[in-house]
Amino acid sequence: MNAPAGGPLRHVADSWRRSAHLGAALLGTTLSRPSAPVKVNLCLTYWCQYRCKTCNIWQRKPVDELTTDEVLAFIRENPHVTWADLTGGEIFLRQDIEIILDAVVSGWSRLALLHFPTNGFLTDRIVAAVARIAGRGPRTIVTVSLDGDEALNDAIRGVKGGFRRQIETFKALRRIRGVTTVFGMTLSSHNVGRVDETFEACARECPGLTIDDLHLNVAQVSGHYYDNAGLEDVRPDPDQVRRQLQAYRDRKGVPRSAQQLVEHVYLRYLDRFLTTGRTPMPCHALRASCFIDPWGVVYPCITYARPLGRLRDTGMRLEPLWSAAATAAVQREIWHGECPQCWTACEAYQSILGNVLAGRLGAPAGEPPVRAGRAVREHVP
Repeated sequence: MNAPAGGPLRHVADSWRRSAHLGAALLGTTLSRPSAPVKVNLCLTYWCQYRCKTCNIWQRKPVDELTTDEVLAFIRENPHVTWADLTGGEIFLRQDIEIILDAVVSGWSRLALLHFPTNGFLTDRIVAAVARIAGRGPRTIVTVSLDGDEALNDAIRGVKGGFRRQIETFKALRRIRGVTTVFGMTLSSHNVGRVDETFEACARECPGLTIDDLHLNVAQVSGHYYDNAGLEDVRPDPDQVRRQLQAYRDRKGVPRSAQQLVEHVYLRYLDRFLTTGRTPMPCHALRASCFIDPWGVVYPCITYARPLGRLRDTGMRLEPLWSAAATAAVQREIWHGECPQCWTACEAYQSILGNVLAGRLGAPAGEPPVRAGRAVREHVP
């Protein structure tokens, strides 16, 4: 369960091979818009049993989402994905989630990084499904979402007993070899300023927990994803968030790994975004990544409500939509900051890596990228 056939040496070699594919793909995005995305943000369902105050996904009650066969066809028809984020809703409410996860780790042979969040409520099912894929190819990261200590978390998420389930799921997942499990906390108007007490509540339940096991992001508004366009008040006060993030960064200290360094950069530029309201570097949405909703509709990202086409019309092949002239035109708009402006982890990490590899120093979107100390206008094919 924890290593592929052939033993640890083959596992290490396979990991290096996958990482090389991801590195080459990211490097390619620095030169031109590639023929396929490096990262796919695939939303498997909008069903969710929580009732969070920060989003309205749980109110959707969707029908006609992609079937098992359609998801498997998507995996089969798009074999060169190197980075995948599977999201929801709550993906473990899909009755076929074990089949999908198995297809992802076995069908995407170049996949280097697999991430998915969970609300942690269905502990037994989540743990069993994750154990089935542990160590079977990509590096797998699971984020257990929470919004505060027990009282605050359950109040925000609208389900009594949710915190206890989330803690138990986290602890069980941490015991699985070959899987990295972290907590994810979204700062909103309901919990800004409560990071320390949230961490302490989790640490009391999870011996050995460190501040690096708790990851922060900020509540966003999205009509086509969160369906919370009418909930503008979920956004916390920017100055409060900046103070909270500074205290969090101070507590984390100097980055001690490549992963921590990338997160440090993400948080630093999040501070800039909160100050200016502008995406703090050229965004790689539609250059390195895209978002796909549960009906197979392709969007640039979770924020920009600009549908680009339906996979059901292309035999689940992404290439005809990705390569369309209209999609390339939207990508150019995004590159030059002509989009809603955001800084979410779903798009930020590939933007950071792409811009670092290109030697850009993080020019705000809409301004010329900065290279070697001077501004240059980059051609986007």
